[in-house]
Amino acid sequence: MGWGIGVGIGWPNASSANQGQMVYYQIQQVCGQAVPSDSTTQLVNDSVYQTGDYVRYDGSGGNRVLLGGVSETIGENVFNIAGEVYASCPI
Repeated sequence: MGWGIGVGIGWPNASSANQGQMVYYQIQQVCGQAVPSDSTTQLVNDSVYQTGDYVRYDGSGGNRVLLGGVSETIGENVFNIAGEVYASCPI
């Protein structure tokens, strides 16, 4: 009698805890610019980005946005963020 592939009970739950959740972040600040109303990020993983992070966005030429609180829906103005997290606006 074969045992087959032995995956432990609870394995999917244990591994999914490290993967984070997909969320939208409100844009709290655009460094050196006004924040367009109803601005959010695209859908991102909250294990990569968090409220209070400064992150570059597409078409920014190196500028950054400050991530605010989590939003349940995508905004009218979407900032496609990517890359590493910074402590502040560029100087």
